Amino acid sequence: MIIVKVSVPSMEKEYDFQIDEDVVMFEIRNEIIDMICRRNQCEMKGDRSRIMMWDAETKKMIDFTLSAAENGLRSGSALVLA
Repeated sequence: MIIVKVSVPSMEKEYDFQIDEDVVMFEIRNEIIDMICRRNQCEMKGDRSRIMMWDAETKKMIDFTLSAAENGLRSGSALVLA
């Protein structure tokens, strides 16, 4: 398990998440969206597949077919969700 910081510019908020580095990012993205919506009591409308994620340090788009480890994420990594 690793801890990552997720920035959501459209909401002007940041969140810390504990994620399993061996799980594919597609699943992690969906879990993150669900948790943010629950925390903010909002409903996710639209197509989740249009929501992208970048590594804030490397500026590389996250490949959702790969795990967090395969994307080079580690504890302390910062992600942008947009």
